[in-house]
Amino acid sequence: MKIVKISTHVMGVVLPRQGVEAARRNWIFVRIETDEGVTGLGEATTENYEHAVVAMIEKHFGPYLIGKDPTKITRAWQEMQRLFWWRGGIVGSSAISGIEQALWDITGKVYGQPVYKLLGGAVRDRVKVYVRNDLGLSDEIAEAKAAVAEGFHGFKTGPGKYDDPYNEEKQIDTAAALFTDLRSAVGPHFDLMLDCLGNFSLQAAHRLIEKVYDLKLLFVEEPVNSDSPRSLVELRRAWPGVRIASGERQLTRWGVREWLELGAVDVLQVDITHCGGIAELLRIASMAEVYNIKVAPHNPYGPVALAANLHACAVMPNFLTLEHWRYYSFFNEVQQYGPQVKDGYLELPSKPGLGVDLNWEYVEKHKYHVLHPYGFPEADGGMVLV
Repeated sequence: MKIVKISTHVMGVVLPRQGVEAARRNWIFVRIETDEGVTGLGEATTENYEHAVVAMIEKHFGPYLIGKDPTKITRAWQEMQRLFWWRGGIVGSSAISGIEQALWDITGKVYGQPVYKLLGGAVRDRVKVYVRNDLGLSDEIAEAKAAVAEGFHGFKTGPGKYDDPYNEEKQIDTAAALFTDLRSAVGPHFDLMLDCLGNFSLQAAHRLIEKVYDLKLLFVEEPVNSDSPRSLVELRRAWPGVRIASGERQLTRWGVREWLELGAVDVLQVDITHCGGIAELLRIASMAEVYNIKVAPHNPYGPVALAANLHACAVMPNFLTLEHWRYYSFFNEVQQYGPQVKDGYLELPSKPGLGVDLNWEYVEKHKYHVLHPYGFPEADGGMVLV
């Protein structure tokens, strides 16, 4: 069997947020075709870098892989990682991730098995997911209550409404008030997670955690700038009773090595569409297991990324929980079949490969939309070091 074609398909996702239509994502699907008619799907969704990722797949990695055996996944990964010399960036790593997922999809179909069985078999019967404020409701309280009503066990959101210009001290109070209200709304046993987006200073992060400490959050995510793990190390040591989470912007096992060695996080949030794909996520998870660190993959993406995560999380001993954005109208229409959520868990699939296929006419109908970058301007015209 040989690879004969690698293509990308970019689908724009536009959904309301508090009554206003807005471009939320551009899902980047990767499709690999073989000379025996077996096809595989992957996802390389990467905010703001869509054109670069597409070019990397179609103009560089794709032509190189034509004629290669798609079941030699590790060899293909190593060649994409090492033969193109410049490596370590979000564009190349995301492109590799999408291709690698599609190779696993093909391999599972060739051997007639779900991918998780080829990875050693499941260590759990289902995969727990949490959700975010993604339904476009009036506020976070309504979103959290909807999550409870739908049977989910966890909800994550940011530190509340931002002022313009950004006011760090006021944001601490806003976040603390919001999560106090959220805890009251969902009860004491529902998982709540605070995503700080990396926009607090180390000193402010200390004061914020002090204010939310008694709310017993599942974790506090990116409380400080994540360009370096050192502030996270200080924060984790100062607050041993709070799980510190980060890592969505770290790529490959080399990118997380220092974080693990220094003890920067309790929860590692590497992303299957960026870190190198399914097998690389599992290699990273194995490294984290040595340090008793849990993995909660970052995953605000489409159905193919969700399917790929499902297989990886099923076989991951130190898995905690998986992020899932409920873009229901798009998920329901774009999937011919795919991952199913029941009572806050993903069911293990029985179909060979990743167990997902797409409605390509629906994909083509929803064109790319420009995603505007965002930041947090300060009063003097500078930017917060997110």
